[in-house]
Parts: sequence; structure tokens; C-alpha cells
Amino acid sequence: MHMSHARNRWAAVLAGMAVAMTAAPAQAAGPAGPLGSYVLALRHDAGPGIERYLYCDPDGGTLIDASRACDQLRSAHGRIERIPARPGACTFQYAPVRVTAHGTWNGRPRYFERTYPNRCVAVRDTGGILFAG
Repeated sequence: MHMSHARNRWAAVLAGMAVAMTAAPAQAAGPAGPLGSYVLALRHDAGPGIERYLYCDPDGGTLIDASRACDQLRSAHGRIERIPARPGACTFQYAPVRVTAHGTWNGRPRYFERTYPNRCVAVRDTGGILFAG
């Protein structure tokens, strides 16, 4: 995907979230939509990337194991950096990947971005589900 298209798409997603967040305060009337909503992306330095959508309560989206991913996020109050790493070993292969998550949890914006030395480490360190697909 061309970078200007990706930027335009992220801008549209963020603008839509901003409108949704200002339209109905979560404290006054309860959430207007799902508890959580994320765009999850994994990008390789060389090669294609993966992008998935995740919604929690009700659990769904294009992520294969949305229910387990939402369970992890509920335990971590929507903060990916608080999800415990999945146990297991990874190779020392150096093939950098960048993972990003943009979205909202309980009406609050959430953003996560990290670069890992390879895909195995990225998947393991983020709980084994969110960036596995």
C-alpha cells in the first residue's frame, strides 16, 4: 500500500473515532458501541504487512481468535503493553517487524507501537494472539 493511502486511511479511522467519542460520552449513557475497537497491524521491513480489526463486547472483527484477544484486553484494561508475554522461545533471526494498534477502550483512545527483532518475538511479547494472524 502506498504511504499516502495508508496515512489517509489512518486519518479517516482516527477522525471517525474522534466523532464517535464526542457524540456520546461513555459515563453519561454507557458505551455507544463496543467496549473496545482496534486496528491491529504488523509490518515487515521487507515484504507485505498484515492488518486486522478487533472489536470487544461484542467480540468480533477480522482477527481469528477475537474472543481470546478480547479476554486479554479486558484483563489489561485495554492496554496492550500490560498483556503478559506468552511463554516460549524464539529464534535469534533478525527480521524486524513493527506492530501498531490504534483504537479505543471504554471510550478512551489507545495507541501501541513497538518494533521487535522478528515476528515470533512480537507475537510472544504481546500475549500470543493479537498479532499472530
